[in-house]
Amino acid sequence: MMFMLFGCSSLLTISIEETATTTVEGGTVLEDLLGDLGFDEFVTMDLTSSEELQNQGVEPGDIAESALTLLELSVIEPEDGDLSFLESMAVSVSSPEVASVLVAAQDTFPEGVSTVAFDLEDVDLTPYIVSQALSLTTEVSASRPAEDTVVEARFVLDVTATVQGVKNQVN
Repeated sequence: MMFMLFGCSSLLTISIEETATTTVEGGTVLEDLLGDLGFDEFVTMDLTSSEELQNQGVEPGDIAESALTLLELSVIEPEDGDLSFLESMAVSVSSPEVASVLVAAQDTFPEGVSTVAFDLEDVDLTPYIVSQALSLTTEVSASRPAEDTVVEARFVLDVTATVQGVKNQVN
């Protein structure tokens, strides 16, 4: 058993799922929406204090690797709404100690489709997560939807803990 614990550098992967919603106000055809969609809950997060990591006894020094495994947008209201008012969207992560980097982007939002998954970049997010001040920013190019539209953003992050994190869970 001891050989198994110390023979592997990372034994425990924890998935952290977060969501946030925003309302994109309807407008005229001539109005453009540029900049940020307004997912305030995603602006600054301390993922090291997430319940999923705390329940496993994982501390910042125990994190060996982390990666974004899912980012998607879904229309919540209206029921028959879609994301076709969006032209493109890019999501970057930053922290005070680490430079901003692109983590996901999408430039296809078909008419009639209410949930769109983003193309993900292969980025190890560990330096951002352990900084305790992770920030997500969006760059959006869009036209306003015909009516107010409630959009939910959801992401899943897989965090791999080192042997120390597993030992913390056992103790």
